Amino acid sequence: MAVAGKILFEGGASNILFTDRREFYPERNEVYEYWTDITPWLTWLNQLDVKSVPDPLFKMFEDRPTFQNQYFYNNGSTVTIAADGSESDAVTVDNITGLTRAGTADASLVNLIVEVWDSTGTTKRGQAVISSVASTTSLKLKTLKATAIETVDNDIFRVIGTVRGERSVAGESYYNELSVVWNSTHYFSLPIEITGKLYKETKLKGASDELGRLREKKTKEMKYQIQNAFLKSSSTVGTNLTGIDTFTEANLRTLTDSESNSSVVRTTYGFISILEDYGTEWLGTGAINSNTNDFKVPIASLDFDMFTDMTKVIFDKRETNLIPAFCGSGFIAEIAKKCVDDKKFGFKGKVQLGDQEVNSLGFNVRNLFTPFGTIQLTPMKALDNEYNYYCLLPNDQAVGIREYESFEYKTNIKTDNDYNGVKDVFNYDAGFYMTLLPTHHMIRLTV
Repeated sequence: MAVAGKILFEGGASNILFTDRREFYPERNEVYEYWTDITPWLTWLNQLDVKSVPDPLFKMFEDRPTFQNQYFYNNGSTVTIAADGSESDAVTVDNITGLTRAGTADASLVNLIVEVWDSTGTTKRGQAVISSVASTTSLKLKTLKATAIETVDNDIFRVIGTVRGERSVAGESYYNELSVVWNSTHYFSLPIEITGKLYKETKLKGASDELGRLREKKTKEMKYQIQNAFLKSSSTVGTNLTGIDTFTEANLRTLTDSESNSSVVRTTYGFISILEDYGTEWLGTGAINSNTNDFKVPIASLDFDMFTDMTKVIFDKRETNLIPAFCGSGFIAEIAKKCVDDKKFGFKGKVQLGDQEVNSLGFNVRNLFTPFGTIQLTPMKALDNEYNYYCLLPNDQAVGIREYESFEYKTNIKTDNDYNGVKDVFNYDAGFYMTLLPTHHMIRLTV
């Protein structure tokens, strides 16, 4: 005799009492605050930096080091800086970086010592000191050694220091302004509901078992959705990471709820979306820009040489040799296939992938040892499917969470009109905090 399948609940809605459901007893599990195997990104952010903000649109200020990379270019001039130390003719310059406030030549450049390199950065022509500024786009120099310097278009003048004459007065100062970026908080809300009949049904071990099961599942779902938003969501408000956005809510979307209430909705910009929209992209061919932070590489092209070049740029922007990383299982698989040698390290043409271990937050991690430092890989279920070949490498000093309204769980919110049941709701209004864009990185392997 064939066995007919039982339908345990009607239409897949577990909150509706159905006859055959009454002899089915779901097991009750303990409900945790976080599920580390499901929401490692959210758990990690909560451990780093969580602060309250007074406005759903919150600002962040950046102060990037001006001393890290100071230079300018020869813009079309062919000028000889004489060996006898006499002042040269005016050299037209452009692309002044990390120096003057306005990005144009001014008196604060005088007395800076520069090395003059050709446009490829491979031939050093000599060293000179800036002796005077002729205009906002030109300046004059003197050699430091008794050797003439022939400078031509696109030569690089790299600042290496400053000098002051005896019995002289201090030179003019230069300074930089803080940069401002922003993001928006995201209003999360997730309801839980169970009918009164099912709530009271004694054959289901009373109210607590079934309602507790739903609360547990919805708690997981809420945390998972928050994590996804902090990873993948976008915002019409923008971020000003390009320096041209306007801090306004004018572009916010409106939604109408089941009670016909129309209101604006705010969403936050997540890590992946920020790098996709504002990062410097490299597609796997040609030279890698020193500010590249979005590596979009075909799987077929990935090898140890390419991965080494990528990690060189990534570690150059960090002040530590250990980088946290969150990735899909597909990324680990391809790194293992293309770049890893179980026996040899680094200079034999492979990198080493360490054994799986549990870190202090309870994540299952594997250390990927590269010639420049260690990447601690945390596989993450939120990066399954379309994001399976992604690897996120955030700067843990420049990310966090900004809360407008703290996480809240309201019970039994639907009591009017003799409602026969229980309806709860999770509410949370928070946004993703991220500054210093060039110090965050993402690798996207494409099929």
